[in-house]
Amino acid sequence: MTISSKKSQIYTHIFIYILTIILISFILVYGYNAVQNFRKRAEQVACLKFKNDLTNAIDSILSDFGSVKRKDMQLCSDYTQVCFVETFNEPLLPNNIDPIIKDSILSNTGRNVFLLQDIAKESFFAGKISVEPDVLCIKATNHRVAIRLESRGNHVLLSQWTAS
Repeated sequence: MTISSKKSQIYTHIFIYILTIILISFILVYGYNAVQNFRKRAEQVACLKFKNDLTNAIDSILSDFGSVKRKDMQLCSDYTQVCFVETFNEPLLPNNIDPIIKDSILSNTGRNVFLLQDIAKESFFAGKISVEPDVLCIKATNHRVAIRLESRGNHVLLSQWTAS
């Protein structure tokens, strides 16, 4: 074997090592991005499931006057509490209310459920609900809330489920 043949083998090995490192780097970056996108989608699905479950629970009990139902619900992982706003009657605004919720009520957006981290981040309309006080916030325990739904015929009274 000549010296030029050994040099060309060394260059070939170096080229293969560099190409391998580049290929592995691309695979790792692609895999990381794919996992992050999957996690974001799973979080979006969890939020949609919460919204749909709550709306369906309210709709299912609405016409069954006097019935009471407990609904345990999983909040999206980023949220620490859920707030419900009176929509059956005109709500009275407490002083210690989140400014985004207050603005939504004063603007008559119709949204009556707010998901909070430190401040309200997401909101939606869940149906005709009544709460006492007019803005009821329930803190999540392990990202779960227990809600008491009581049908009043033309609206549903929501409250926090407490152990008897």
